[in-house]
Amino acid sequence: MFKKLKLKFILTNIITSASIILVTFSSIYFVALNTSNGRNTKPEFEPGQAFPSFKPQERNEIVERFNAEIAEQMKAERQASLNTLLVSLIISGITVEAIVALLSIYLAEKSVEPVRDAYNAQKDFIANASHEIKTPLAVIQANLEASDIKNNKWIDNAMKKAEDLAELNSQLLALASSESIPGSNSVKEFNLKKSVTSCISAFDAKANELEKSITFSFSIPDNYKIRLNQKAFEQILNIYLDNGIKYAKSTVGVNIKKDKISVISDGKPIAKTKLPHLFERFYQADKTTEGVGLGLAIAKSLADKNGWKVYAEVEPELKTNIFILEFK
Repeated sequence: MFKKLKLKFILTNIITSASIILVTFSSIYFVALNTSNGRNTKPEFEPGQAFPSFKPQERNEIVERFNAEIAEQMKAERQASLNTLLVSLIISGITVEAIVALLSIYLAEKSVEPVRDAYNAQKDFIANASHEIKTPLAVIQANLEASDIKNNKWIDNAMKKAEDLAELNSQLLALASSESIPGSNSVKEFNLKKSVTSCISAFDAKANELEKSITFSFSIPDNYKIRLNQKAFEQILNIYLDNGIKYAKSTVGVNIKKDKISVISDGKPIAKTKLPHLFERFYQADKTTEGVGLGLAIAKSLADKNGWKVYAEVEPELKTNIFILEFK
């Protein structure tokens, strides 16, 4: 994230300075060119009493040749001056751009440093707070379960909210720790179909409990293997499946290709204006549903770190929402 921010800062400075230099130096060159072209290049050398031993016609011919030679020489000198000016402007421009680039790199690092420190402090706080909350929350849940009080709405409400809080705490911890998951340099070869099937199987019980089904189709051979960050890949797929089951009406479909996986839910179609915001932290397309909007933000964080692409599409006619992960 911070590398992209620094790169954007550097490119903005370089492009801005290059545009200013190009306009300024081009103006200088064309002014010099127009000034040079506007000058009188014809020498005003007149025969007068020169060359007294020659006839007037011969003197005129000699003077004309002389004037022509002087005019060509003056033209060549002015062209040489323009060429020298052009080379000087190009060298100056390159030098200035090099200096701007070096300064931009230095300033980008200095500018991003406080933001990075604040971000890391926030991430550490969330991780530490989540760890601290985890233990007393587990104790609360254990005591509620041990109370063995049935059909008591107060106990049931407390248990439900404790479960919601546990899920939120788990998501906050996952979001904070997503940066610590190795990036694209931590890859290994694994069977893609086997990995996806394993993830889907883990959600069978939840789908059955909610009376929903999971279907899947593969456009790859059974023995197809791929080199990826398997842990990050499976975590994104788990987030997609969890979201799909939670918001689907009856069916969640999973389509797997060599470089793309799609999770299709037959839930309420998401408005197209909301699609670009789905992967933002704490964003919820439907405020009336449960959840806090962290799952997809975690998926995006993992995808960005591995150079993958996550996005969502909607097909209103089929009343389906499609969450896509592209990996290469």
